[in-house]
Amino acid sequence: MSEKELKYLCKPQIKIIFSDLDGTLLSPHKWFWGKIRTYTLSTISKFLEDGEHHFILATGRNVSRALAISNWLEYRLGGYKIPYLICLNGGVLFDNRSKEVIYSQSFRCSQLLSLIQYLRRHYVVIFLILTEDKELYTDDQSLSLIVGRKFAKKYDAVLKISTVENYRNGWGKIQKVVFITLHKNSDKLRVLIETKFSEFYVATHGAWLFEVIDRKINKFSAIREIIRREGWALSECCGIGNEQNDVSMIEGCGFGAAVDFSPEITFKYDPNLINFYTSNVDGKAVARTIEKFST
Repeated sequence: MSEKELKYLCKPQIKIIFSDLDGTLLSPHKWFWGKIRTYTLSTISKFLEDGEHHFILATGRNVSRALAISNWLEYRLGGYKIPYLICLNGGVLFDNRSKEVIYSQSFRCSQLLSLIQYLRRHYVVIFLILTEDKELYTDDQSLSLIVGRKFAKKYDAVLKISTVENYRNGWGKIQKVVFITLHKNSDKLRVLIETKFSEFYVATHGAWLFEVIDRKINKFSAIREIIRREGWALSECCGIGNEQNDVSMIEGCGFGAAVDFSPEITFKYDPNLINFYTSNVDGKAVARTIEKFST
């Protein structure tokens, strides 16, 4: 029997929840965050009412987009202040009380140019590279520029054209790399990329879009920074997520909940390192996790 199974049998009280947004808390309509279920909101509110528990957002979104959701959620939770926002998959940690970035990581991907060149030879793809300086890079193809303008607006970034020199000079401060593919099989590309380019792991977002992430940067690294600052115990933390960029969090926290939209598992994790698996078709996965571990 694994250590996590023993913890589950003892029915301990979790005190800190780290929740992904799209597909986990913000569902069943993944991209419409106003559709958080009333039942989920009331369950979170009850979890927080004693003042000793915490709810923290962990997302691939940037700070401004995560803040919009955080403000909306705090209002509906009766004024509870979400203490931290983990953004860009752990690339940025935002203190929501002091309103400042207190921790950040950027990656230098030595294989990034090779990856782009490989995908361009074999597939029709658009790439978008977001940096710490709020610059969004793509190439000078017409379709890339059209998509790039939309994403630049979404991330409040300045659109720029990438050049070979960016890669040759050891391109730093990269925080997010997104590909849009027109062949409608991003999951196949995920397997291919992770096999050929060991520096990355891939989070797919539907059939058309996937995100390439440096293996050294993840949500769990930001969680470790939070518990170091707060003096919290990892054994009292629960990670909840539904995609590959959540695996480090759900496997690394004392308790982990894997969320999906299907009765079958559609993303890969070590089942020995999670405690709970649930569908999120009804938008109540976070509520069910709280009820499972805190009551």
